[in-house]
Amino acid sequence: MTWGTKIRIAIAAAALAVVVGIAALFIPMPLAQASSGIVAYKVVGSANLAAPGTESFWQNIPAYNISLVPNLAQQMIPISYNVPTSGLVPYVLVKAAWNGTDIFILMEWPDPYGPSYAGPAAIAGPGHWVLVYNPKGPLNMTFLKIMTSTFHKSYFVLNSSYAVIKGSPRPMEYVLAYLAPQYGVYFYGYYVNLTSGHYYPDRAAIMWYMGSQQSPSDCMNIGGGHPNFAVGGELGQIMNSTIGSNVEPYTGGSLSSGAANIWEWISGATDPQGDNFNYLANATWDIENGIDPTAAEQFAASPHGFFVNLFANQTGLYDVGDNGIWYPNATGPEPGYFSGYTGAVYKDGYWIVEFVRPLQAPMPDTVNLVPGNTYDVAFAVWIGKAGETSWDKSISPSFIPLTISLSPPPTTTTTTTTTTTVTATSATTATTTSTTAPSALPSAVVAVAIIGVVIAIIAIGLVYYSIRRRGK
Repeated sequence: MTWGTKIRIAIAAAALAVVVGIAALFIPMPLAQASSGIVAYKVVGSANLAAPGTESFWQNIPAYNISLVPNLAQQMIPISYNVPTSGLVPYVLVKAAWNGTDIFILMEWPDPYGPSYAGPAAIAGPGHWVLVYNPKGPLNMTFLKIMTSTFHKSYFVLNSSYAVIKGSPRPMEYVLAYLAPQYGVYFYGYYVNLTSGHYYPDRAAIMWYMGSQQSPSDCMNIGGGHPNFAVGGELGQIMNSTIGSNVEPYTGGSLSSGAANIWEWISGATDPQGDNFNYLANATWDIENGIDPTAAEQFAASPHGFFVNLFANQTGLYDVGDNGIWYPNATGPEPGYFSGYTGAVYKDGYWIVEFVRPLQAPMPDTVNLVPGNTYDVAFAVWIGKAGETSWDKSISPSFIPLTISLSPPPTTTTTTTTTTTVTATSATTATTTSTTAPSALPSAVVAVAIIGVVIAIIAIGLVYYSIRRRGK
């Protein structure tokens, strides 16, 4: 290679460096998400639950994009197929903040089916009817009859390949997932009939891990309503001959280790627009269902959106603060039952739900949050009109660290504009502060790009100087 060719290559490389550096300054390039997880920044202000997500402090807090996966799929549990209705939400955007007394968690996710305010089956909503099918041919009606009779369920046939089981599948979830497919009966999802109004509430949940395991599993395992549920009769014999035991080894909602507090928003019951919200806003109904009388009366006098507290461990899911409205009770009545607030709005194909709770644990078996600490959290979302409810949902495949930072959100540039309005009786001066969003690129990237441009320019200059000297 001649000296002239080397010079031309050097000039081209330096010029390319200049172009790339300038492009980095002006073209927004996607960056890898920070591995540190979700950060709850210290802010000044309070929640506006009538318009969640519009509070000024959210403008400066970046959203953490969490990919969701189907919980009823081979990716998450050792089943032989993927359930068609499971995992319909691809992601959820999460922001977090705290103001000295309360923590705020903002969730946003796509829902192309539209909002559902149907009540849950646990109160007065449509029953959790199971849609089963055989993707390989006709349903095995003999096995279907044995299974449903064992668990005291009825069913009706839609066609040769589809049928609907009436009643909650909780006791037979393990059989549906692991045994039934081997006999030509597969779980498709929950039965939906939009015309008749048979669909389910939309839901969102946040799981706070309270155990000590370093890498806990947040996959909500499936099975019977209590540990080591033994299936009897002819179905039990089939289980013994097929999988070697008639005992269901997994239980509903169990963790691999430790315990967790789950915050669950249910559109049809804990949101003021929900079809069954009026039940919970009735103090008499609350007290009859084991909610603390004082808490029930205060809530009935001033109802608001809220979330339910659940407790999970190796044996299952449990209610906190009542006598078992949703699951078996863990505590009984507690005065902090309505202490978690929510605001929710469906807009332009997206749900936006904001959770607000005091940092201090309001009840037993709920997480106590301390500024400066990091917690493992997981998320779940259900689309009710698509047949997602109960154990069929979209979940984060693993826990994500959430740090309650002692620092404010990333700094931004603000501009202040003052306007004066004059009326016939008075003059008022209004000051409006507008916030400019942070740069799409971190300052470190911008600095490196500038340095690269400077070095490239110097390199071009040195090459040019060498050419001039050689030509003399």
